[in-house]
Amino acid sequence: MKSVVHFIFALFVIASTASMAQDGIRQEQVQFQPGKTSASIKGHLKGDETVDYLLRAAAGQTMDVTLKASNLFTYFNVLPPNDETALFVGSSSGNHFADALPKDGEYTIRVYLMRNAARRGEKTDYTIDFKVTGNKAAQASTTGVDLGPTKFDASGTVKCSAGKASLDKECDFRVVRDLPKGAAEIWISNIAAKDKPSYRVLHYANKVFITTDKAKLSWQRQDDNWWVGADGNEFYLIPDALIHGG
Repeated sequence: MKSVVHFIFALFVIASTASMAQDGIRQEQVQFQPGKTSASIKGHLKGDETVDYLLRAAAGQTMDVTLKASNLFTYFNVLPPNDETALFVGSSSGNHFADALPKDGEYTIRVYLMRNAARRGEKTDYTIDFKVTGNKAAQASTTGVDLGPTKFDASGTVKCSAGKASLDKECDFRVVRDLPKGAAEIWISNIAAKDKPSYRVLHYANKVFITTDKAKLSWQRQDDNWWVGADGNEFYLIPDALIHGG
């Protein structure tokens, strides 16, 4: 009789372990195609399902992650290598992360449904975009091109355009933040420059932008971004996360 009981108990443990494995966090490796610095992945979650996207990057590189989902309670967190302390928590910061990375290694981008939606067994279809750009300081030392300040808080690209506000191009940026004051100095490669590399330098504070030359600036809110124009010929989209971190 004891043998039968032990056998049944063993089956129960095996079944429970299998169930836990099925309910665990699924992992997927993010890989860019040769010569590419970005990738887009579509996915689906239900209830308390969670997926970890693993992406290897180096210190000083800028990671940009954007999530678009059918369920408003879908979010993602960004975890540094070998650390469960999140650099970014989507439920409090939104669905866009862009910042310089603190160290080399494999970063985890964890996609999930908020607990209330998960408990109701809700579903979500989503697209998550990943982009990693190189260490601009290293590029400056090897190319000899002035890429703006050598000490900065984040770098990457922003949407931009020249001549019309189509914002269909990308311009490199670097930002030096003054977080206690909610201010920032933003260096953006000038989309309208034709003869040699130059920069549009924007100073932001108290919801106001000024620049370093006599260009006439205009700006307005667009979702979680600032739309900035200069002399009606340069146009830039500045995310809040670029100014305040994320």
